[in-house]
Amino acid sequence: MTTQYFVPEVVSIADACLGGLQGRSALLIGPEEQRSPYILLLQQAGMKRIYQEDTAQRISSLLPQVQLLMHIPISSEPYAHTHSHALITAASIAQGCIGRRTPLLIFDLADSTSVEELAGLLPAVCLYTPDDIRRILSRAEVQIS
Repeated sequence: MTTQYFVPEVVSIADACLGGLQGRSALLIGPEEQRSPYILLLQQAGMKRIYQEDTAQRISSLLPQVQLLMHIPISSEPYAHTHSHALITAASIAQGCIGRRTPLLIFDLADSTSVEELAGLLPAVCLYTPDDIRRILSRAEVQIS
């Protein structure tokens, strides 16, 4: 199940977890075509600032300014070994969270893990792995049917 088909549901989960998206900031990492459906809905939800990056290179410097991180790497097989699907390490997230007082919500929207799961153990970090998101979305699907 690819999360690209569940963009409204994913944004709705982020909204519920953060107690609203209005006035908050997000960082979306991944190719533009993967980011754009999320950007549209996040803007409609009233987000103050949406940072966009193709790769996670600058993650540590951008994290202090955001409450939501969405990693949306290319999911198709031919690109699986490119730098855009490199694992985001817990160390790079920890570095960006030094002195953080507000929660950071991370959505790993890859087909398989693309954010090191240890990141979810950091204080003030809530990580949703691809498996977590699939479980939530499949439960939502069952309730809708």
